[in-house]
Amino acid sequence: MTAPAQAYSLELRQRFTPLQNRYDLVGIDASGQEKPLGYAEQKRFSLKEKVTFWSGPDRAQVVFTIAARNVFEIAGTYDVAAADGTVLATIQKDLVSSFMQSTYTVEVGGRRLIGKERGLVKAIARRAVEMLTDWPWIFPIHFDFTSNDGLAMSIERQMKLRDVYRINISDGSLDWRVAGALAVTVDAFMNR
Repeated sequence: MTAPAQAYSLELRQRFTPLQNRYDLVGIDASGQEKPLGYAEQKRFSLKEKVTFWSGPDRAQVVFTIAARNVFEIAGTYDVAAADGTVLATIQKDLVSSFMQSTYTVEVGGRRLIGKERGLVKAIARRAVEMLTDWPWIFPIHFDFTSNDGLAMSIERQMKLRDVYRINISDGSLDWRVAGALAVTVDAFMNR
């Protein structure tokens, strides 16, 4: 019997600019030390969503991508691909379940994860605010991703000047690129 892979943590830090979202993905070890893992810029208002994570702002090397399969669809499907184009995971919004709580289905490594917005009451309140006003939801939105084996990872939005998502991966076999892509998905593609 092999020992389970170690749990780990990441942070996705978003910087707002008028024409694009910028993200820094950082690994955080047990002692709190940070290691930059990727940098991305996402153009707003593009017809077909695609986010490319590079090794740094110089764009010297692609680390991974998240790309929509179609130009427009109600329940978006996104592929997370390695630098060589190998698909690491497929993420799809579960349209029916998302009426109450935003929900995603993730196919990764021959298994399925279900990611659901934490807290039914908060999810319904968020929808009511979005439908009745033009004000954005300012409170944290958290997601839990589970498999048949239990909790695989959680994403928690931190209340800071800019959006920061803490990603806690309890299933250490989950590829960090997939975990980072899921954080971008629940941020950038939430209202698509």
